[in-house]
Amino acid sequence: MKQKGELIPIFGLEDVTHYGRNLSIFLLDKSYLVKEVNPSLSFMERMSYASTKKNDSWDAQCISAILMRRSHLLPDATPQDYYWTMRHIVNRRNALVKNLGGLTRQFHEQLQVAYPSYKHFFHELTCATSLAFYEKFPSANHLKQVSEEELGAFLRVPSHNTCSTNRAIKILDLVEQEKQPTLDYQQERDCLVRSIAQ
Repeated sequence: MKQKGELIPIFGLEDVTHYGRNLSIFLLDKSYLVKEVNPSLSFMERMSYASTKKNDSWDAQCISAILMRRSHLLPDATPQDYYWTMRHIVNRRNALVKNLGGLTRQFHEQLQVAYPSYKHFFHELTCATSLAFYEKFPSANHLKQVSEEELGAFLRVPSHNTCSTNRAIKILDLVEQEKQPTLDYQQERDCLVRSIAQ
């Protein structure tokens, strides 16, 4: 592009919201003209040739060809921090949901061994009361010397007084009926349950 006898470079970027965002911001800060090239345009440019190929060098040539022909039609690059931030927040949430699903499956797997009747203890496995209970008592061995009153008092705190001594009695009765033996590497198993609960 010529302006008053001097050449002014124009930059065309296919991506100004992800990997190319920092480059576009840098170029704009240097007062360069930066145009946003829609990926569908570069795709059509590639497909317009007899032999198509896909590599960085060829992509750059296709984007340059579009830039030379359509620079007056292409929108100026305007990296939007709002959309960039929202996308990262959504991606982070999706990653957390996926990880939580994996942790929940691991939790079920460990509790099936530690407490075969664990599904009768609490209505929801990942509620605050349930997590506090399994962190404190990762296996039945930890309940051997615990009375109904002591367990009831413990459960009242994370449940905000919704779990009473009746829940403690139910848990202790189920554990007594199961009479789970002490397994090899019980300490390591307990560590796993506590880690997942945390």
